[in-house]
Amino acid sequence: MDSGVYSRSGPSSSETPSSCSSLPTGPVARTQSEGTEQHHPPRPQFLKQQSTPVTPAERIRAVSRSDLIKEKLKTNTAIFFGVHERSEETEKKVWMRRRMRLATRCYGELKAECQPTAYSAPGTDTGMKDETDLRWDGTIEPSPLRQKPSVASMTFKGVAILAAALNKQRGDIGRQRQTSRSYSPSTLGGSTIPQSPIDDEVFFENGNVEDTRLTAAAPADFVDTTADLFRSIHHPAGSSGERHGSWRRSMEGRREGSSQVGLSRIHGIDLDQAHDNSDRRQHGQGIFQRLFGRSLKRSVLNNEPVKEQLEDLEDHRPYFTYWLSTVQILILVISLISYGFGPFGMDLSHQSGLVLVTSLSLQQVDYTEPANFWLGPRAADLIHLGAKFAPCMRRDAKIIKEIEKGRERERETACCIRNDDSGCVQLSKTDCSSTISTWKKWTKPPDSNSGGRISGSVCGLDPKYCEAPASVAPYEWPDDITKWPICRKTSSPVQRLRTKDKLAAEHMVCEVIGHPCCIGIHATCKITTKEYCDFVHGTFHDEASLCSQVSCLDDVCGMLPFLNSEVPDQFYRLLTSIFLHAGIIQLAISLLIQWFLMRDLEKLTGTARLMIIYIGSGVAGNLASAIFIPYRADVGPAGSQSGLLACLIVEILNIWPMLRHPYRALFKHLAIAGMLFVVGLLPWFDNFSSFFGFLFGFLLSYAILPFVSLGEYDRQKKIFMIWVCLITTVFLFLLLVLFFYVIPVYDCEFCGYFNCLPLTRDFCSAQNINFKRTDSPV
Repeated sequence: MDSGVYSRSGPSSSETPSSCSSLPTGPVARTQSEGTEQHHPPRPQFLKQQSTPVTPAERIRAVSRSDLIKEKLKTNTAIFFGVHERSEETEKKVWMRRRMRLATRCYGELKAECQPTAYSAPGTDTGMKDETDLRWDGTIEPSPLRQKPSVASMTFKGVAILAAALNKQRGDIGRQRQTSRSYSPSTLGGSTIPQSPIDDEVFFENGNVEDTRLTAAAPADFVDTTADLFRSIHHPAGSSGERHGSWRRSMEGRREGSSQVGLSRIHGIDLDQAHDNSDRRQHGQGIFQRLFGRSLKRSVLNNEPVKEQLEDLEDHRPYFTYWLSTVQILILVISLISYGFGPFGMDLSHQSGLVLVTSLSLQQVDYTEPANFWLGPRAADLIHLGAKFAPCMRRDAKIIKEIEKGRERERETACCIRNDDSGCVQLSKTDCSSTISTWKKWTKPPDSNSGGRISGSVCGLDPKYCEAPASVAPYEWPDDITKWPICRKTSSPVQRLRTKDKLAAEHMVCEVIGHPCCIGIHATCKITTKEYCDFVHGTFHDEASLCSQVSCLDDVCGMLPFLNSEVPDQFYRLLTSIFLHAGIIQLAISLLIQWFLMRDLEKLTGTARLMIIYIGSGVAGNLASAIFIPYRADVGPAGSQSGLLACLIVEILNIWPMLRHPYRALFKHLAIAGMLFVVGLLPWFDNFSSFFGFLFGFLLSYAILPFVSLGEYDRQKKIFMIWVCLITTVFLFLLLVLFFYVIPVYDCEFCGYFNCLPLTRDFCSAQNINFKRTDSPV
C-alpha cells in the first residue's frame, strides 16, 4: 500500500448502475496530483495557450478579476450539475454511495452484488462510525464509521453544555485557573509539587523503550485518549509517596531499564502544557462544535485517507427540511392565535343573530360560509395570510365588473335623513322610506345650494365644507360622487347656517349611521353599521362615506398594499401559500411527508438542489391552480410535495438495476402520489397544483441531479439533457404566465370537479359569504 493511501475501484464515467460488479467497496483512490486538481480551479484557457512560462506577477497582470470570476462561476456551475471533467470520477463515486444509502432507507434492499461491503451496512441509516482503530504496529485499521448525531440531539446537548457553563461558580473557575490544571487538589494527595524543569525532562526521557513504531501516529491524540493509562502506569493503585495521584514522577523514583510502554509515542511533547486544560477545547475544533458537542479524534482528522472516507460517507444535513417544518408550524400557530378557528365541518356553516342595522332597529341577519374540516382559520383569514387567490394577483374581469356595477348604483344614491333627527345614511331612493325619512337628492336644473352639481348629496361629505383636500381650481371635485376623495378635515357649517337656509347643509349636520363595510372575499361593499359589519366578519371604514372611496379588494387581500389600488399585484402569493396550511390536520400530513420523504431526499441532494425542486414545483403548481381555479383560496405545499415524489421516482428509475424489488419501490411511491390525489379532491387541497408540481419536479430532477440520465450515462448526453430540461421548464412556466395574465380562464366547470369532488350538496360550494335576508328600508 503506497504512501498509506487506500485505493478502490469504481464505475467509470461511461458505466451505469446496471452493473454492480464495479461498485465502490472501499476508500476512494486519489493520488496526490488528483487531490491537488480537485482543490484548485483549472487555469484559464488563455493562460494554457502561452508557450513560455510566466512569473506570478505577470500572471496576476494577465488575468483580470472579471476573467477569474467567470472561470470560478463556470467551474462551480459544472460541479453543481456534476459535469466537471476533473472531479467527475470522484463525485460520481460519492453520489453512487449516497444513492445506495438512500435506497436502503427508502426503496428497500439492494441486490447481493450491489451491497456495500466495507463501510456501510444494509438496512441501516448509514451504518458508519467516524473513528479508526490504531494497531500497535503503527498501521491504521479502518473500522465502520459511526452514524452522525441528529440535529435534535446536538441541539439538546448544546443547551445542556450552555446550562452547565452558566451554573458554574466563579470561585471554582478561579481555583481551577490558579492550579492551571483541570485536576482538583484532592487528587494530588495534598502535597506540593515542585515546578522543576528537571521533572519534565525526566518524564520525557525515552529510557528503554522497545516499541517505537508508533512514533508518527498522532501523538496529540494519544495524550487525549490514553491519559488514564499513563497515570496508571506511573502511579499504580496502592503506591505511596508525596506525589500520589500526580502524573509527575521524580528523578530518584525512576528505575533504569523500566518498561515505559507507549512513551515513545509522546516523546518530545510538553505534557505540562497539554494537561493545562482549564480552558481547553473539550469538544470539536471551534466554538460552534463546542456549543453542539461535536467531536472527532484528531487522528481521524489528520489522516488523509480517513478524511476522504468521511467526506465520501457523510450525507448532507437536512437543514432545509427542519427549517421549513419549523416555519410552517410557527405560521399556523400564529395564524390561530391572531384569527382563531373558523367553523369546523364538511358543509356550509350557518350564522344567525339580531344585529343593529341602519334603520336603527334590531334585525335578524342570516348568512352562510363554508366550513373548514382541516381545523383551521376561515377562508378570508387565509387570504389575508397569503393564500393563493387569483383576484389578488391580477385584474379579474368579473370582480372589476361587479365593482363598476356598484359604483353605477352609488351614483344614484343620496343622503336619506330621518325626520326625527335620529340620523342619516346614504341610500338609494327605493331603500329610503318616504314616510319617516327625507331623501335629499340634487336634480336638474342644478340647485343653488349644491354648487351647480347634480350628483349627490352625500351624508357627512360636501366639497363646500371640506378643507383638506379643498375643492379649489384647478383641483375642483368633479360632478360625480364616486370620484370624490375622503375629506380629512371638515369645517363646521354652524357659522354658515346663521346666514343661509338651514336645509342647505342638513346632510352635513345629521349623525351618519352607516359607513362602508367590505364583506366576503369577492370585494363586496355595503353601507351599514359597525355592529352589522363585525357580525359578518367584514372590514369597517368609518373614515369614508362612500364605497367608491375604499378598496375592498385591497382589504380582502391584505398583506402588502397594491402599488396601484386599482391593479392587484401580489404575484408573490405563489410562494407564500407554500408555507401556509388550512389547519392542523393538513399540517400533520405535510409534516409526515417531509419527515419520511423530504428528509432522506435532502440527505442525498443537499439543501440547494432540494430548494430548487421544492420551491420551483410549488410555485409552478400554484400558478397552474390560479389559472384553472381562480376563485378558490388554496394553501399548502401540494405542488412541492408532488415535486419531491417525482424526484424520488427519478431516483428509482436511475438505480433500477441495483434494487432487489424495484417494482415494489415504484408502486409504493405511486401509491403515495395517488393518496395525495385523493386528498386533493377535498377543499383547500389542490390537485392542479399537485399535477403540475409533479411535472415540474420531474423535469428539474433530471436537470440538476448529477449523474442521472435516460439510459447509459454519458457526460455530453447529460449536458444535452440539462439544457433540454431547463429550457422546457422555462418554456412551460412562461406559457402558464401567458395563460394567467394574457389569456385568462374565468369559468371552467370541469376544472372544479378535478379539484374538488362534491361529496355533499354544499361540499364544494363557493368560499364567499352568502346572505339569506336583507335589511328593511330606513
